Amino acid sequence: MSEDPCRSVELVQLAQSGDQNALNELFDRYYERVRSIVRLRLGKKLRMATESGDILQETFAVASVKFENFEWRDEASLIQWLSKLAEHQIIAAADYHGARKRDRGREVRLERRPTTHPAPDSVVSIGLPADVTAPLDHVDGKEQIEIVETCIHELPELYRELIILRDYTGASWESVAEQTRRPSAAAARMMHARALMELGKAVRNHGLQ
Repeated sequence: MSEDPCRSVELVQLAQSGDQNALNELFDRYYERVRSIVRLRLGKKLRMATESGDILQETFAVASVKFENFEWRDEASLIQWLSKLAEHQIIAAADYHGARKRDRGREVRLERRPTTHPAPDSVVSIGLPADVTAPLDHVDGKEQIEIVETCIHELPELYRELIILRDYTGASWESVAEQTRRPSAAAARMMHARALMELGKAVRNHGLQ
């Protein structure tokens, strides 16, 4: 996951002192990581209704405005901060498209019902057993990435969230445990290992080794 943390620290300091070029470079360094998280959190239905690029554009626009309040601890803290901002944009998009769908439903019902009144106006890899390989460690190329993302989407919600938090945002085991309501970091680690094993089976079924 590392993108030269020393350089990232330097960019954070420059950006928070008002250097827009440093902020742009910093965001460029983590764009693909955040993009992957956005795609995984959107889900198939919402991805059909909205573009991940739109979510990313809004996310980084908000991040630019709020960046002076960001507190750097490590690069994982930056990725998690950006992914939280992205999550807010995804929820907004889901609410928007949900409202549009409900409005369309009401419009259809009104058209079918006779009435004399006009219709109203109406989004770090872990230590695994010896025979388990984390699929994310061996993914190379757009097609393979898309297969892995598809497989992650097909996992149970808890497994999907464990993988996103640990392998994409780089959250600590303590943070993963807290966010997934596991009783301890060790419990989160064990459940994450199970999630990776299930993901491994899924990607092998899609022809990846």
